[in-house]
Amino acid sequence: MFFGRFVVFTRAAVPLLAGISRMPYRRFLAFNALGGLVWGVGFVVLGFVAGNSYAAVADAVGRTTAVVVGVILLGIVLVWRSRVRRLRRTGA
Repeated sequence: MFFGRFVVFTRAAVPLLAGISRMPYRRFLAFNALGGLVWGVGFVVLGFVAGNSYAAVADAVGRTTAVVVGVILLGIVLVWRSRVRRLRRTGA
């Protein structure tokens, strides 16, 4: 139940599976609340650390380099997504 918070598909499926397996509601609630709390706090801390790291990286290599790397990564993601969509359309 706890780790179900961290994976997209299981986040929706775990409550159903807990109900099917007749997990006691108090136990479900405890693990669900703990998982949600850790997930929420974890992503906030991750965002905070990433934001602070960006300033350090920008000072070290320059903002221009960071922007160029960001544009390249964005291009890679867009090409990958278009290929995945094309493969889904063709049924491969």
